[in-house]
Amino acid sequence: MDRPGHVSANIEKYLEWIYRLSKENERVTTTHLARELRISPASVTGMLKRLAERGFIAYKPYHGITLTSSGREVGAAIIRRHGLIERLLTDVLGIPWHRADEEASRLEHAITPEVEERLAAFLGYPETCPHGQPLDWEKTASSVRLSVLQGGDRAIISRIGDEQAEFLEYVKDLGLLPEVRVEIVRRAPFNGPLIIRVNDREHAIGDKVADRIWVHRLDAEENGSDSVDEVAAA
Repeated sequence: MDRPGHVSANIEKYLEWIYRLSKENERVTTTHLARELRISPASVTGMLKRLAERGFIAYKPYHGITLTSSGREVGAAIIRRHGLIERLLTDVLGIPWHRADEEASRLEHAITPEVEERLAAFLGYPETCPHGQPLDWEKTASSVRLSVLQGGDRAIISRIGDEQAEFLEYVKDLGLLPEVRVEIVRRAPFNGPLIIRVNDREHAIGDKVADRIWVHRLDAEENGSDSVDEVAAA
């Protein structure tokens, strides 16, 4: 069986995304992976068979994808490394927020564990990437998708779940950044877009956007409920 540090960049990329998706969905499917990796489902299926043969995942067609302990170890390590590199790029080198993910994706497979630990120390051991994504996904979270909120709900944005450049530029223009407070004004009739208030400005956003923004619901915190992530099927 392969061990962390002895796998290809392509395998690391797959395990990273399976890990991320497993934290946000009840079941990870080939469709999920194909969408995030922007490749065909057929290509994903072929790779999943190889990952299963090498002991990184348990996989049966139409039954979802589950990481083994070694698969989780690799996936978690790459996510941490990716986030640290994003922090270096944005906080130190001044790379724009929306470009950090793409640049980090190229660098994350090249640095050694020693460089990773020195980088973490240099950055002061950050807990999240610039987009609010946790570096350690095993820690308990209390966030929900913005799309589940109702009129009158108030929340603080915790993380942006889509790091594609176009999406990040869009939400930044709306002021939807980590640690920003939002209020749900109402939902438009006939299951229309959410009308939200951000910094005294109102915006209408559809569920495709709201599903990718995670928030800490203030009323839930005050009532002491919602201690773990609410999972919504993709």
